[in-house]
Amino acid sequence: MELDYTYFEAEEGGYIGYFSDFPQHITEGETIEELEEMLLDMYECLHLEKYHKRKLAIA
Repeated sequence: MELDYTYFEAEEGGYIGYFSDFPQHITEGETIEELEEMLLDMYECLHLEKYHKRKLAIA
């Protein structure tokens, strides 16, 4: 799976990034590798949240 994201260096150090599909959800990491881990975690949480909202609406 490939996920498109944008990132930039934070003024205080580290990196800030977000997915193109979810620009309002921003995360950060001290390194690019940590940023990518945080982005993957955020991606999983966003999809889980959508699933639960749909499930609650149906139930």
